[in-house]
Amino acid sequence: MFDSTDVLIAGAGPVGLMLAAELRRDGVNVRIIDAHDERAFFVKALGVTARTLEIFEDIGIARDAIDAGVWLTGADTYQDGAPAFSAEVPRAGLPYGALSLAQFETERILEAALARNGGHVEYGATLIDFSESADAIDACVQDACGESRTVRCRWLVGCDGARSTVRRHLNVAFEGDQYPQTFMLADVDVDWNLPRGRMYRFNVSGEDRAASTTLAALPVRGSVHRYRLSMVLLPDDAARHAPNATPAFDEIERIMLPVLPKGTRLSSMRWSSVYRVSYRIAQQYSRGRVFLAGDAAHIHPPVGGQGMNTGLQDVHNLAWKLTLASRGLASQTLLDSYEAERRPVGLDVVESTSRALNTVLAHGEIKPAMRETQLLVSYRGSSSIVADETIDMTPELPAPGDRAPQAGGLVEAFIGHAQRLHDHLGRGRHTLIGYIDDDADGARVAAFAATVDAWRAALGTAASAVLIVSPDVAKAASFVPACEAYRTLSDEAREFADAFGAKNGMAWVVRPDGHIGCRSARCSPDALIAWLGRVLG
Repeated sequence: MFDSTDVLIAGAGPVGLMLAAELRRDGVNVRIIDAHDERAFFVKALGVTARTLEIFEDIGIARDAIDAGVWLTGADTYQDGAPAFSAEVPRAGLPYGALSLAQFETERILEAALARNGGHVEYGATLIDFSESADAIDACVQDACGESRTVRCRWLVGCDGARSTVRRHLNVAFEGDQYPQTFMLADVDVDWNLPRGRMYRFNVSGEDRAASTTLAALPVRGSVHRYRLSMVLLPDDAARHAPNATPAFDEIERIMLPVLPKGTRLSSMRWSSVYRVSYRIAQQYSRGRVFLAGDAAHIHPPVGGQGMNTGLQDVHNLAWKLTLASRGLASQTLLDSYEAERRPVGLDVVESTSRALNTVLAHGEIKPAMRETQLLVSYRGSSSIVADETIDMTPELPAPGDRAPQAGGLVEAFIGHAQRLHDHLGRGRHTLIGYIDDDADGARVAAFAATVDAWRAALGTAASAVLIVSPDVAKAASFVPACEAYRTLSDEAREFADAFGAKNGMAWVVRPDGHIGCRSARCSPDALIAWLGRVLG
């Protein structure tokens, strides 16, 4: 006898929990196991990017995350006690700012979302081994009492960290190396007179590079004095502290206080650790029915807070593909696109954060950049499942593979407040968007309606549709906006037309992960269904 499920997830950190929550929301049978007996309450990953907050909004937890975090307002660098560099985090023009959110809070919020969708974590359960056949995987899982059972699943996803059992059993190379520096972390209360909400870096010069060091401080919610401190240890201190050690508070004070501003006091240490930084990426993200995500697929320096966020976006890409496959609507072709789209992103993050850490170690600067929001991540050219069927569109406009930009000022009949485009995207659905700014004979509305019918017939509950019309069309006496198959929105602020470069009769498909899958010069059932057929295989 054996247990069975559609997807077995190994690892209940943020990445595994995110995948489980999305799959359960979309009705997929999921088992998620974790070798730990319970969740840990350590401040490991801390930064949450604007793109991740958009994803949190998609699964209904953005407000919970914001309430549990601290907005980062800027970054200040001090060199040998004197102000050296300062930068502000933009307060406008982005969907969200940068949020400092303790990893254990991220996990708590994601686990609550999983529970709301009828799922739970099986703590104390360890993946021992697995074997794959043509149509299933048999995984050997051992519980906390040492008893083993077989779980048969259609797909296995390794979200089990840098020492991934799943990756090891796949015999997938983890290519890269380790930095020679040793880092020390501490979650403590810091009493000083510096403003709350900012990231700080304190650099101390030595006679040579080996005698120089840097310490970073990021605020943590829970106390107005609470910060996570991260410091590069000098060689003598590094020799005294083995990786994964937990230094005592007096050792934290001895090492860190000389680097912090004069008069600083530390107290209430909750956690400490010593670790080494590596940069590695899996040679493959998938093989057959097995996938790798998060730290199991890539690890890199923590500069810019890209690690956990990249992992969360891995599974946001994978979740909708597994959902369609579990419903029998997609073949291996779609599942293969996970590696094609996400491994180039992981490789870029490994390379860019390694360069950034080298810059910090050499120059000690913090320079928040637009790329760190992760809003610019694109699958243009990296995947065969995106298609552009337009001409004469400038490259600056959002193209297939890009994240669909936000557009506000959209007005729906009988609703007294303006709406945003993203309110109508995601939630596990492929969204067909049509645009009309002139339809005197009603032909374009009819073409859109026919395409919506074919769209829903092909995808079922995974389909949705929105027709966006210009204010002139919306006000035309001959235009009738009421339709139960799709929503009609008037582009009153003309934000949509400007953001997308919309022309009369164009159509777009926005995938469940918020990226544009297809752009077409005209809304045609045959063309869009043909593209969908190529995507689904």
